[in-house]
Amino acid sequence: MTMKTLKRILHIAGNDLRIMVSDKVYFFWSLAFPVLFIVLFGLLYKGGGNGPAVAELTVVNRDQGRWGAYFLEKVKSPGVEIKAVDEEPEAYNRLLVLPADFSAKIEARAAQSLALKKREDASTEAAARVEARLFQAIARVISELVLYGEGDLLKFWDGHPEFRELVRVKTRFPENTVTVVPGGFDHSIPGATVQFIMMMVMIYGGVTVMEDRKKGVMGRMLFSPLSTGGLFQAKLLGRWAMGMIQALILFVVGKVFFKLDLGNVRLSLLVIAVFALAMAALSVFIGSLVGKEDLIIGLAVLLANVFAALGGCWWPIEVVPAGVRQAGMISPAYWAMDALHKLRFFQGDFAAILPHLGVLLGLSAVLSGLAARYFKIRD
Repeated sequence: MTMKTLKRILHIAGNDLRIMVSDKVYFFWSLAFPVLFIVLFGLLYKGGGNGPAVAELTVVNRDQGRWGAYFLEKVKSPGVEIKAVDEEPEAYNRLLVLPADFSAKIEARAAQSLALKKREDASTEAAARVEARLFQAIARVISELVLYGEGDLLKFWDGHPEFRELVRVKTRFPENTVTVVPGGFDHSIPGATVQFIMMMVMIYGGVTVMEDRKKGVMGRMLFSPLSTGGLFQAKLLGRWAMGMIQALILFVVGKVFFKLDLGNVRLSLLVIAVFALAMAALSVFIGSLVGKEDLIIGLAVLLANVFAALGGCWWPIEVVPAGVRQAGMISPAYWAMDALHKLRFFQGDFAAILPHLGVLLGLSAVLSGLAARYFKIRD
């Protein structure tokens, strides 16, 4: 490719982009309407964050002996705050009830069970912190009972300080456990961005390819020193740039007004860039095959909404059943959203999103090949 050809490709791509962004309707659908989605789904699926700094545990101590209070002392820690109440409250995050015979069963060396009640929408991480502390307290009390026997526990500790930390319990989540459910504006802004890149690139990109072909615009372009392949590259580049500009606008708006946090910004933009390339190729493919504007618009809206719903643009894909999640993998939006979630909510790095980039690049290659195969200068 010569420098003259490259300049011609960039000129055509830039001209297509200029025509698109000069349309006032384009800005409504690319900015105003997506912001409505951002606010709606950002408030609907509020982020749970990484859990509160201190996990609250409400306790009803009905024990008639001395071991209930002793056990609760073992539970206390800087990360767990115990809120003692006389009766079970209607509202709580986590609730532990010590039965009246708690001490009696300990002294009789009898087995017993404790029930920890949790509010369904409470922080998963805070609940795990409380559960870990309870397991630690149980293990310590049991070990002390073994050492204590029937003697005086306080005198035993005075003579054996090395046994105070005899048992340490370390807990962790099983591999692939979802401990944070993506939500809030850090989910809804990328979700709306991915959805409207699909919709707007397919609509504007597809319709303009179809119109330029029918009006003979592309045919006249061939009189310039540019081949059919070069013209295809220019159309593809213009639609990719359109998607990227739309993403940058929404990300800037999100940062300024909603304090958007993408995690790793560079990798997030890389995901969007590869995704936009796939959508640009799809728009040229649709515009080359379909000859009616209303049909292109209808098809683009249908595909964008189906892909958005399946791919996790509306609600976090992490909260849906496994079967629905697997079905969502047919959507290009799934691979973009899952990669963005890994970067923002799960501290992912380049290796974590490499499979997603591979899928999106493969899809881009396939769609680009199909678009090039069916790309027509004239009907």
